[in-house]
Amino acid sequence: MISLLWLFVGTIVGMLIVAVFSPPPRDEKGVPTPNSDKPFHTATGCVKFKAVTVPCDGKQTSLNLLASQ
Repeated sequence: MISLLWLFVGTIVGMLIVAVFSPPPRDEKGVPTPNSDKPFHTATGCVKFKAVTVPCDGKQTSLNLLASQ
């Protein structure tokens, strides 16, 4: 059987562990920067991104707008 005392003690100890320990900070950004000289490291290798400006007109509808309707 489960003892309520041990369940309570386990909950308190778990909350104490979560409150005291924190995960280590990550040095790397999650999103690559376009036109950067430094490569972006992924699990499968390193990549670089080049941003290109493309023409667009006001007649096109955003996919976010279509999805929300």
